[in-house]
Amino acid sequence: MQRHENWSERLEAFFAERRELVFEWGTNDCALFAADAVLLITGEDLAAEYRGRYGSAKDALNLIKEADGLDAIATVKLGDRIDWRLAQRGDVVLVDMEGRRCLGVCDGVYVAGPGSEEMLYLPMSDSALAAWKI
Repeated sequence: MQRHENWSERLEAFFAERRELVFEWGTNDCALFAADAVLLITGEDLAAEYRGRYGSAKDALNLIKEADGLDAIATVKLGDRIDWRLAQRGDVVLVDMEGRRCLGVCDGVYVAGPGSEEMLYLPMSDSALAAWKI
């Protein structure tokens, strides 16, 4: 997987576009947020097989369970995990958010992802569990 030459500007535009969008299953959930960022950075849609297949928490959790977990899906799509401390801007990060595993995108010392009112920025040092290089 190769990043576009202007990936940094694309990522910045993505964050600006998503800043006020709320979390929504099947549209702007954590997995699709991360996959959409990867799509903009690389041109590869890692979530193509999942798009349109769910629209509720129950359906999403069933897909995640079938794949042995969110981190297993990320590993199949992105390769081996790395220590979260090695993550760089644009990399996909697995975080613990109130006892749930979620995906986000590294934006330096923060992980960005969809929230219930707007995009969230969580400190990597408080919530990151693993990461995948893009």
